[in-house]
Amino acid sequence: MKNSIHLVLGIAAVMMTGCGSEPLRRVDAFSHSPAPLELSESNARQALAAAAPCCERIEQFPFQSIPVDFSASVLIDTSAPAFEFDSGKSFFRAFALPRDSKSFEIRLYSQAGDTVLAPSAMLLDSRFRMTRLLDADDFSYVPAEGLKGDSLDARLRIDRLYLDNPGNEHYLVLFSSERDSAGQTILQHPAKAYAKALGNEPPSIPDPVARHSPTGVIKMVLIEDKVAGQQANTYVPAYSTGREMGNQLPSVPAPAVLPETQAYYRQGIDAALASKDLERALRLADEAARIGDADARAYLLERIQIK
Repeated sequence: MKNSIHLVLGIAAVMMTGCGSEPLRRVDAFSHSPAPLELSESNARQALAAAAPCCERIEQFPFQSIPVDFSASVLIDTSAPAFEFDSGKSFFRAFALPRDSKSFEIRLYSQAGDTVLAPSAMLLDSRFRMTRLLDADDFSYVPAEGLKGDSLDARLRIDRLYLDNPGNEHYLVLFSSERDSAGQTILQHPAKAYAKALGNEPPSIPDPVARHSPTGVIKMVLIEDKVAGQQANTYVPAYSTGREMGNQLPSVPAPAVLPETQAYYRQGIDAALASKDLERALRLADEAARIGDADARAYLLERIQIK
């Protein structure tokens, strides 16, 4: 029941705020987040202390090749390999990035619950030399929205002018530094998010705290430029902040919606809820609002509350 209440509050915030000001982030709120890793911080630290390093050098890492449309949960738990990085020993996952795509975006969402992995992301060229290093300061806490849970988020671009350039970024390593894994992240209480969305004073209740841990779950999504509707940017210099957001799309005023169109979307929302397909109901409400039905989101929220 508690999870249902939190979901309704999260959906309400999304419906009221329109999923934020950035068009490309809209998909985040309507995508299911993986559940945070249920492993205590103390057990994770003990496992890391006992773990033997897998390799002597980075080029010996077990790199997993991934396609340009990759979208999956990256599990960095006690079964992951460990390595003595310059920033301390850490569990990690390593990936070989798509080689035949010139430009794509990587989105990273470290899932937060009782604990959260404060990530670092290391990019390497074809000779395994580091080109960029993002640490926890480059990951921003983003409160839960819709179907997306609390997470530490970062986005970066891979741009390649010439595919045969040995300096192109070909590898990605996700891990956590000793310093970053010793902190904590204060999460936003769902009731406060709901109050803010309605323009009300947030209640005086304590926010939950996620302790940083050596283990966690990171949702990783790759989006090629031709899919994202963006143009390739100039090459990103080494040690950038990792917040290359691309070009924002212009907003277009929606025309007045016809009564029969409004009825069509209402019926679709009801049918989706009847079949327990909440994601479809959310997308229908969002589409209806985009074509001028300003009350579609409120209608969906009301139907969810009734149920």
